[in-house]
Amino acid sequence: MVLNIKVINNLPQPEYQSFLPFGEAYFKLQYLQHDLEESNSITEQDEGAEQLTEDQVKIDLKYLRSLDSQDWKNQDHYRVLGIPHLRVEASIKDVKKAYKVIVLRCHPDKSDTDTKVNEEAFTCITKAYEQLCTVQGKRSYDSVDPLFDDDVPNVTEYNKQKFFEVFGPVIERNSQWSLQKPVPQIGSMEDTIDQVDDFYNFWYNLKSWREYSYLDEEERKNAECKEERRYIDKINKTERLKKKKEESSRLHQLINNCYMCDPRIKKFDEEKKKRKLEAKLAKQEAYRKEQEALRLIKEEEERIKREAEEKRLQLEKEKAEAEKRERQKQNKMLKTERKKLRDNVKACNYFADDDSALVKAMENLELLALNLTYEEIKSLNTFSKNKSEFSEQYKGMLKSYLKEQDFKTKENLAKAKQCQEEAKEQSMNSDKFSSPDIALLVKAVKIFPPGTVNRWNTIADYLNQHSTVIQSYESKDIIQKVKQLQSKEGDALRSKVNEEAYENLQRTNKNRIDEVKAGGGISQKETLNSAMNNPVKESKKKEPWTSNEQKLLEEALKKYPQSAGPSRWDLIAEHVGTRNKKDCMRRYKELVELIKAKKSQN
Repeated sequence: MVLNIKVINNLPQPEYQSFLPFGEAYFKLQYLQHDLEESNSITEQDEGAEQLTEDQVKIDLKYLRSLDSQDWKNQDHYRVLGIPHLRVEASIKDVKKAYKVIVLRCHPDKSDTDTKVNEEAFTCITKAYEQLCTVQGKRSYDSVDPLFDDDVPNVTEYNKQKFFEVFGPVIERNSQWSLQKPVPQIGSMEDTIDQVDDFYNFWYNLKSWREYSYLDEEERKNAECKEERRYIDKINKTERLKKKKEESSRLHQLINNCYMCDPRIKKFDEEKKKRKLEAKLAKQEAYRKEQEALRLIKEEEERIKREAEEKRLQLEKEKAEAEKRERQKQNKMLKTERKKLRDNVKACNYFADDDSALVKAMENLELLALNLTYEEIKSLNTFSKNKSEFSEQYKGMLKSYLKEQDFKTKENLAKAKQCQEEAKEQSMNSDKFSSPDIALLVKAVKIFPPGTVNRWNTIADYLNQHSTVIQSYESKDIIQKVKQLQSKEGDALRSKVNEEAYENLQRTNKNRIDEVKAGGGISQKETLNSAMNNPVKESKKKEPWTSNEQKLLEEALKKYPQSAGPSRWDLIAEHVGTRNKKDCMRRYKELVELIKAKKSQN
């Protein structure tokens, strides 16, 4: 195989990237390594350095000779090995050294001194050594050491006052169960809040190595078969978990009581409340200052605005007074000039040829004096010294004014005539409603009462759809016609419509009878009998209400209010005299609708 050197030289430089391990297998490995390191550190701590000398081993021969090898589990193993003063603090090396010393002194075969013990006592020594020479065995016995004090101080006033003296030794005594080292102690009153928090966090999350396998009632090695061993394991596991749970509760209760009695917690709470109160007061003070500043700014703005408004009102007042003085001055000057004009014209005998024209000339003078401006009157008075010139100017102005007034009069007459024509055209447009359409309009107004959406457009569509005359009605035509019907002029119109409707009904009935006769369906006699048995009820022509009837109706409405009961309208009809109950009710509804229409227009 031949390598191409040029291609290799052209390759880019390699990039190095680091990847972090991740995954389920990696985390299991880390967990196992952590457990192994923790187990090794604990083993090293338990084995420890040798701190025991031969002189420190204290052999209690009286106690040894009183032991029973059958009851070896209830003996004090540390006292048997001569190290009762070390107990849990004794390392594995100390246990081995103490066992070596006591064997040399108390062995029944090798010792000839007074320290020699019997076989049964030596068996107890061997059992004590076998229990304490391993880490697991030593822990198993230390966990149930009969000399360990499991007492938990209660929450009392004395314990609160002597907190450090009461809880300090208890915490130090129970710190031997912790897997994590070093174990924080209770501290002092000078500790910071972070130190106190670290202490309670550690103890609330304490991992204890204390276990209760030493108290197993059944020994697994005494089982005869596999099933029995499993049963024994199950019983022992249940008892251990129960005691472990009780131990956890005890430690938790201990820390709870410690926390409740701790004076530092109370001090920190008071400091926290004090800081919170100071922050609150500072916030309130800042808010007060802010509001005070806003109030001052607002007052300053209101003051400036008020001064500006007062200044504006003062200027307006001064301006109004000046204008008033100017008007008074102008009026005074105008009155003076008018008086001069009257005097000048009077001196010329009002420019009248005879007495019959004198009154008309005086009226023209007043009209001219009241309608001319100050400058015009003043300029006219300047010609008063020259009578002929004054007469010419005066007559010219009077002629011009009368001509202008005549033009305005003609213009007003033309406008009035145009308005009359428009009203007439509008009236003609309103008369495009035929009698059937008016009856149809009345019906539509009842079908679509007030409150209907797009009421007038709906009524217009209804009329366009059902009208017999080809006509296009709009909403404005409907509204105008309804107002006309609701007015006083509408009474006669409604009466006329009702009469025409009655005539149409009679005409229709007559046509039906003629058709039946022509068809030969029934005889003339039968037709007459039918007409006699079912006569057409002639409706009474409704006359418009007179002013006297209207007055009697108003009196009856006041005399018989709604509290009169169901017979109210009978009493009202009786009071009116010339109208029945239905006529009175109908008239009342018309008046109510008329009042509503007037209010809506206003």
